[in-house]
Amino acid sequence: MPFVLLRAGPSASVSAEGQRGTGAVGHIRQEVRVHQEVRVRAERAMTIRMLVDTRATFSVVPRRLARALGIRRPRRSVSVRLADGRRVRLGADVAIIRIDGREAPATLLVGDVDEPILGVEALEALGLVVDPRKKRLSPSRPYAVRLGGYR
Repeated sequence: MPFVLLRAGPSASVSAEGQRGTGAVGHIRQEVRVHQEVRVRAERAMTIRMLVDTRATFSVVPRRLARALGIRRPRRSVSVRLADGRRVRLGADVAIIRIDGREAPATLLVGDVDEPILGVEALEALGLVVDPRKKRLSPSRPYAVRLGGYR
């Protein structure tokens, strides 16, 4: 079973859309390394910038990015509610998310999005939270667990 590997480095940035005194953090975007292992034969990898969305449960990538990674047809589809209230069905697969040396499996949805989204499921699996003071991702717990069987 091929997996997608999303890997991120320490370079996160925040837009100035959050306002002082309101508790709003603004938008955080994280550089993420995306990697598709195609059985034993080949590897596809690219670095992408993902919007960290703490209101999104799952991570989502546009169809063109999924195709570039070798994900032609996601294994399943799931019904999700979008921010505007609409319900849609999106393709779903498994991804290995890697940020700052932490890695964990997470759900990766494929759909019509303007930019890739990093959802809360991945952040929780990695033990990361949004730090509103530093305006970046920070560890919520020590990282000492390596899940076996996916690599």
